[in-house]
Amino acid sequence: MAAFAKEEAEDIKFGMDSINEILQQNLKLLVEISTSHAKVTNDINDRIDALEAQLRSTDTNKYEQVNINEYKQGQKKEDPQCRSSTGPKRDAIVQSPRKVTINENHTKIVRIQPDEDDEIPLSSKEEEYKNFAKVIYEIKFNDSYFISPGEHIYPRVIMMKGTNPLMVKMSADYGFLDLIYPDRNLKEIKKFDEILKSEISKYAQGGSIYLKFYTISPEVEDGIFYPAEHIITIGHVGRNFTMDVGENDKPVPKITKTWIKNRRILGYKVLYNMAKNLYEKNF
Repeated sequence: MAAFAKEEAEDIKFGMDSINEILQQNLKLLVEISTSHAKVTNDINDRIDALEAQLRSTDTNKYEQVNINEYKQGQKKEDPQCRSSTGPKRDAIVQSPRKVTINENHTKIVRIQPDEDDEIPLSSKEEEYKNFAKVIYEIKFNDSYFISPGEHIYPRVIMMKGTNPLMVKMSADYGFLDLIYPDRNLKEIKKFDEILKSEISKYAQGGSIYLKFYTISPEVEDGIFYPAEHIITIGHVGRNFTMDVGENDKPVPKITKTWIKNRRILGYKVLYNMAKNLYEKNF
């Protein structure tokens, strides 16, 4: 009897040790999850703070506020041919080469006086930007890529499978890429960062996908090149997918340092709102 009791006690001790080990492992996992969550939260907070700082540092003396609803009154509204689609839609923005940004209160910031930067020669990197922007503004209908439907301050491009990977990468680098529907082998994005491609490939295993880009376009300031920054959302394409094709009726603008700067300012506003919304929904 004593031997049996001793054996039973040892079994209980072994069971308790096993439970304790499992609890310790779970505790360690919870600590790791908590640390990871805190890091992500801090990263997003830092990003929001950086975007807010950039917005605060923007010189708004050259701009005035105009209500978009007042602006639209009396304007002839062209049909952007935005029919139903299983792909995501961009918010419509009133066409005007003089519009700089838009906020949640449907107010646009409109330039009211010329900028001294307009006459400063562009750097070599800005010339590349200018030349590629002309390519985008002059896009004609084809089977690989085309202008997003709807009205936009600056043209945005939708790219389908079979698009030249270099064209895809440059469109992203200069902030013109709106949506891409890559092939299952993801060859269209092969020039993107390896880490990004690795993450995207995980979603592609579940079926055809699309990538939606929200972008801060690049800029050169005091001889320093600041590349484009993106928030990219990934989704799966529906079975009855259809695509609407937009048309760019804007002439190629005079691309100056001010044009480049204003476009980047708009991107900061877009990404600030995106980061803020993501934080509020997930944390």
